Amino acid sequence: MTKLRIFRPGVDEPEIREIELDAEPGFHELVDIIMPFLGKGHLEHVAVLDDGERNDMFVDDMGQLKRLPRNEAATAIYRASHLSRHPETDPETMSYIYGVAVMFDRRVWF
Repeated sequence: MTKLRIFRPGVDEPEIREIELDAEPGFHELVDIIMPFLGKGHLEHVAVLDDGERNDMFVDDMGQLKRLPRNEAATAIYRASHLSRHPETDPETMSYIYGVAVMFDRRVWF
């Protein structure tokens, strides 16, 4: 079983689900899982570190242009991951994540 967390803007705790997923899922399998949460979005992959483990997060890459609300929880994970590799970066210069974010508890993007 693979765990995924759905981060929604304005909600403190993510929704957690478990799904059966191939060891190396294909693009269409992932789209079928992710898109019901993102709606009519354009899928963007974001590799992140969470508790020292590499995980895959997916967001709507047009979220800011669509004026979706900022997702503080997903942004914090994204920024912490980037800053762990590039500590000299000023966090205030980094992008935000907008709208819903779906993060798997393992690598699923190959």
